[in-house]
Formats: sequence, C-alpha cells, structure tokens
Amino acid sequence: MTGETFPSDRLNRILTAVETIEVSLGVLARKQALSREAYHADSDTQDIVERRFVKMTEAAIDIGEELVKHERGTPPTSNPESMQALEELEILSDSTADAMAQGARFRNVLAHTYGEIIEHDVVYNALQDLERYRQFVVEIRSYLESIGALDE
Repeated sequence: MTGETFPSDRLNRILTAVETIEVSLGVLARKQALSREAYHADSDTQDIVERRFVKMTEAAIDIGEELVKHERGTPPTSNPESMQALEELEILSDSTADAMAQGARFRNVLAHTYGEIIEHDVVYNALQDLERYRQFVVEIRSYLESIGALDE
C-alpha cells in the first residue's frame, strides 16, 4: 500500500463508478421479477439488461484499475486480472475477486456478441444473481473507509 493521500480525481472517478453500479443494480433488480419466458419474449428488456451488465462491469473494472494504479503504480494487464490484483492487495475477498473476474469475462462476451449468438438463458441466470456486484460495492466502500479516502 502506498500510504499516500488518495488523489481526489481518482476518488471521484471511483465514486462515480460506484454510483453507476448502484444505479444499474436498481434497474436490474426491477428486471429480476420477470419470468424466463417474459425475458425471452422482450428484446427491449434483453437489451437493457445486457447493457446494464456491461456498464456495471466496466465501472467495476475502472474501479479496479484506479485502485491497482494507486497501490502498485501500474495498471493491471487485463480486466479479470484487475479483480485478482484487488484480491492480492486485500481490497477484495477471494470469493468476490473470483466472482468479479468471472463478471469481467462475462462482460467481454456481452460486449462482443450480438443477435442470436447471445445465450439469453445465461444472461437471465446472471440477472437472478446480482450479489457479486453488491458485495463488490460493499468491499470497495470498506476499503476506501479503511484508508480514510472518504474523509478527505
């Protein structure tokens, strides 16, 4: 850990990303009530859910990159690696880092597939389990509090 004061521009970027995750969690939580059949039948909802997952995961990746750059001086080499680096830095728990690394890989699939290629059952299943993102936010906030970044 660097022990340096957390730069305000980095903190603001992290807090904006946290807010993006929280807003996306709210949108996705409302979509959880849909049955699998209703989800499959509504392409607009599919688009909303897929985009929110991409935005939410990109925000988490941005948080990871900012924290890793702050602590190590260099950014992580990949999106999943950013989550593993947060585990190594003891910012995320093992289980959260593993789940978020999977989320980063899932984001890559969503961002680079389209049309009938997307496995809507996989997306629907992910929609039913948003806990990894909730826990990520809890652990990031806890870390920021522990280093006094939120007091500045």
